[in-house]
Amino acid sequence: MKSVVITGGAGYLGSVISDCFLKKGWKVKVIDLLFFDKKVPLRFLNNPNYDFMNTSFSDFVSIEKFIDRQDYVIHCASIVGEPASKKYPDLTFKINYRDTVEFINFLCHKEIKGFIFISTCSNYGISDDIANENSPLNPLSLYAETKVKVEEYLKNEVKDLKWVICRLSTLYGISPRMRFDLTVNEFTARAFFEKYIDVYLPNTYRPYLHVFDAARFIYGIIENFDSMSNEIFNIGFNGENYKKIEIIEIIRKFIPDLKIEIVRKGSDKRNYRVDFSKIQNFLKLKPIFRVEDGVKQIIKAFENKILEDYRDSVYYNTEMLFK
Repeated sequence: MKSVVITGGAGYLGSVISDCFLKKGWKVKVIDLLFFDKKVPLRFLNNPNYDFMNTSFSDFVSIEKFIDRQDYVIHCASIVGEPASKKYPDLTFKINYRDTVEFINFLCHKEIKGFIFISTCSNYGISDDIANENSPLNPLSLYAETKVKVEEYLKNEVKDLKWVICRLSTLYGISPRMRFDLTVNEFTARAFFEKYIDVYLPNTYRPYLHVFDAARFIYGIIENFDSMSNEIFNIGFNGENYKKIEIIEIIRKFIPDLKIEIVRKGSDKRNYRVDFSKIQNFLKLKPIFRVEDGVKQIIKAFENKILEDYRDSVYYNTEMLFK
């Protein structure tokens, strides 16, 4: 049976990747400190192909046997996002860069077929042109800076491990470890409950990707790993670059009495569009979900009280780190 280890596998993206690989019949082993929602692994524990370890990926003594002789490792674990990295800069640098580099060196001595590094399109920061994988990087947050540093380490220093770098679009959609500090999810929640959204720099662009489709990309890369190894890929779909105001207008289709206020102060100055031709040339995937579908999913979850108080700290990467 094919096997994969997912660090951060109980997180927003990692839990969806876990579900994807389990449904494909893989053995899934998750390493996660459960900084946030501690109940996520319960969703999978009845599956005999799922194994979970509550520890850090940098605890090499504990994970030695757990990770040995596994086929692939997907490294999702990190302090994610500008707000969290700003609030916890020392921890962000430690986990996202220093511990990750040591983890990569650890894997170089294991019988691992390949390593997937989850990076971000936020590395482009501000770009006048549509960014491809060879475009200049301009990280505007410590989060993105650490991702760029690990990318550089993989490209320049790692010789004994095959790798793929995945620069993900901004994610949205339903996950077992739900987040409401992501643009589409946050805007939809505020629109549903408050009928009001204030937005900074409404005409700035970003690419968006449903978390389910993100997992499909990761699975596709691993299924085609030999032909895609030691490459960088922007992960997303052409046609899915949106201005913030365009996201809000999509939401307003479902919440027509939504009020919008443009504000002059804010911290997020990112503005970039991304080209995804390279990944499409390899995998030729089409989106299962678009932004409108993600908005409808979240609204339905609220209407059916599957999700309720979106302001609960469990949904935010800045609040639950040390619980």
